[in-house]
Amino acid sequence: MHTLTAGLGMADLSIPGWERTTDGTPLVARCLLLDDGDTRLAIVSLTVIALRRAEALLVREAVAQAGATPPEHVMIACTHVHSGPPTFTGDAELRRATAEAIAAASARAARQAADVQPAPLGVSTGLLAGVSRVRRVLRRDGSVITLRRAWPEYWEWATDPETVGPEEPLDDLLTVLRVDNARGEPIGVLFHFTCHPIPDFFGYAAQAVESALPGTVCLILNGCQGSVDTPFEVPLEGKTQQEQLPILGDALTKAVLELLGQTECSGNVPLGICSRDVFLPLDPRTPQSTPWRAREMWAEAFSAGGFTTEVQCMRIGALALAGIPGEAQVGFGAQIAGVSPFSITRGVGLANDECAYLLDGESRARGGYEADPETWGVVSGEGLPIILEAIEGCLGQLNKEDRR
Repeated sequence: MHTLTAGLGMADLSIPGWERTTDGTPLVARCLLLDDGDTRLAIVSLTVIALRRAEALLVREAVAQAGATPPEHVMIACTHVHSGPPTFTGDAELRRATAEAIAAASARAARQAADVQPAPLGVSTGLLAGVSRVRRVLRRDGSVITLRRAWPEYWEWATDPETVGPEEPLDDLLTVLRVDNARGEPIGVLFHFTCHPIPDFFGYAAQAVESALPGTVCLILNGCQGSVDTPFEVPLEGKTQQEQLPILGDALTKAVLELLGQTECSGNVPLGICSRDVFLPLDPRTPQSTPWRAREMWAEAFSAGGFTTEVQCMRIGALALAGIPGEAQVGFGAQIAGVSPFSITRGVGLANDECAYLLDGESRARGGYEADPETWGVVSGEGLPIILEAIEGCLGQLNKEDRR
C-alpha cells in the first residue's frame, strides 16, 4: 500500500477586464492533485459559468503538463457563477482567448499542487437547509413552471392555488473532503453543494474558509443544479442578490467548517478514474429553433444532431465523483447514488463540458424554462439515461479494480 500524497494550488484567472466577479468574489483556479502510487489525478475548480468541451480540453492539457498526469486524469469543474466573465459565448475568438487565460492560470495552480506531500483524507456529509430550493414547480394540470431567482415577476406563483409544489425533492446535502498534512493540520478543503450560485455564495464561502484556515485551498464542486436556485422566500424576500450574498455565504461557510471539524482522516485512500465518451441527441425541435443557429459554440452539435461528450468518474476512497457534462435536474443525483457501489457518490455538474440543461423525457414533457429548446433545453430526454448508463459502467469498473 502506497502512502497517499496530495498537493494544492490556487491562481487568479487574470482575464482582462475581470479582476473579480460582479458580486465581488474572487475569480480563481483551484487545483487538488492526488497520488496513491498507482493513480495520479487532478481536480480543478474554476469560478466561471461553464466551458465547452474544446475549451475544457485546453485547460486539462495545460494542467496535465504542469501536474505530470494524463489529461484524461484531470477533471475541470466549473462552479457556474453567473457574475463572472463570458466563458460560454458564441464569440469564438473571445471564448478561445478567455480559455487560454484560464488554462494558464490552471497550470500555475497545478504547478503549485505538484509539490505533493503525505496527506491523509477524510469525507463528511450533512444537510444544509435554507439556502436552496427546487425552482421547477408542479401545477395541478401536470405542467411545470420555473420560478427563477432572477425573475421576481413570477415569485407569486409559488403561492398560487394551482401550484402543487416542487417537481422533485431538493438535494441539500453538503459534502466536505478534508486534506491534512502529516501533522494533522488542514491544508485543503473541497466542498460539494447543489445550487445555481446566484449570487456567488460558493465563491464567498470558499474565500471565507481559506481566510479562517490560512494556507488552505478550498475547492468548489457543484451538483445536479439544473433545477435548483437560491431562495426568494421570507426572510430573504425583497432582498437584492447582493444583500443575500453574506446571508447565504455565511451559512455555507459555517456548515463547511463544522463538517471539517468532524472529519476523520486516513492515509489509506485508494484512487481511481474512468471515462466514457457518449453521444447526447438533440431535441428534434432544436435545429429549427432560429435563435440558436447563430450560437457558434454549439454549431458542431447542431450539425451532428447531438453532442459527442465525455462522462468522467473519480474514486477517492469512499467518495465517488460522477462528472456530468452539463446541468442535470436535481433528481438525477439520487439516480446516480442508486447505481453506485460506493458509500458516498456525488454528481458533479458542468464537468469537462456544458451541454446545458439535462432533463429526462417526463420532465421535458411537463415544460418549463429548462425544457425549452428556444432557451437552453437543447438535449433530448434520451440524454440523461445515456449519461446514467455511462456513470454506472464507470463506477462499476472502479469498484471492480478496487477488488483486485
